[in-house]
Amino acid sequence: MTRISKAMSWCVPLALLAYAASFPARSCDPGARVFFVRPYHKSTVVTPVRVMFGSEIVEVKAAPAGEQGGNVGHYDLLINESAVPVGVAIPAGPQHLRFDGGETEAKLDLPPGKYKLTLQFADGQNKSHGVEVSASIEITVVDRIPSRVPAGT
Repeated sequence: MTRISKAMSWCVPLALLAYAASFPARSCDPGARVFFVRPYHKSTVVTPVRVMFGSEIVEVKAAPAGEQGGNVGHYDLLINESAVPVGVAIPAGPQHLRFDGGETEAKLDLPPGKYKLTLQFADGQNKSHGVEVSASIEITVVDRIPSRVPAGT
């Protein structure tokens, strides 16, 4: 094999890789959505907070690492963050919780306070399926629910 043919053997795979990487990220089918089953928007909850997720049109499962786009993926939960545009990687961290195994519920140990929770659908590359496939709620977390005192006492 000549030097030129050896050099060309590397160029073709690199060119194909660059070509594939240049395609825009794909979102889910129109109408796909994710939502919170629990807790409800504007609710007051006790820590640990049990969150449950739901979806329509998409398949929630442990997406194989590297699988991009389509209607398959997993949930990410963003705490006090907004939805992420399509194709943007969602970093893991204390404010970004990944449910890569296809989990649909979790318990969160949140200190008392007000929170915005954003549920985001992501692919096997941990890239967002877009703002259209996200949902946000606001909750208030307390140590305990105050006891109710009957009226007139």
